[in-house]
Amino acid sequence: MMEIRLLTANDAEAWWHLRLQALQNDPSSFADSAEEHQSTTIEAARERLRGGDPERNFVLGMFEDGALAATTGFFRRQHSKEHHKGHIWGVYVRPESRGKSVARALMQDVMRRARLMPGLEQITLVVSTHILARQFYLSLGFQSYGIEPRSLKIGDDYVDDELMVLRF
Repeated sequence: MMEIRLLTANDAEAWWHLRLQALQNDPSSFADSAEEHQSTTIEAARERLRGGDPERNFVLGMFEDGALAATTGFFRRQHSKEHHKGHIWGVYVRPESRGKSVARALMQDVMRRARLMPGLEQITLVVSTHILARQFYLSLGFQSYGIEPRSLKIGDDYVDDELMVLRF
């Protein structure tokens, strides 16, 4: 059984651990490093997930049999000249939940919520040049609008990021 819902402060420990797993398993897909994340606390994660304005900033989770299996975040730009834009970040599905359309369901829920926000016209995201991830976002209607070369540096290796947008 799968359930998608907004994460709350009560989900902080599960989210903190899943985020660490994401950073360890796929370091080229995230700007944060596992070491940086480990220097934060579960209490800091609790504060991040506490309250807030779900019309502007939220973290969604998908639960599979009661366990957090996938997550993504969304924030809306605050400045009046950028208020028409939102941004998706931190998309991750644990390995044992992949191949079950979990990411698609999670992304469709984020997009549904975003479309309900008055004045929101587009959503952006950044994807490392991972071919399957890129194809997935294209299948959801996102379009590429540029490449940031050497966006991340991991040791002596560089990762290019692709910038993508979905316009409503």
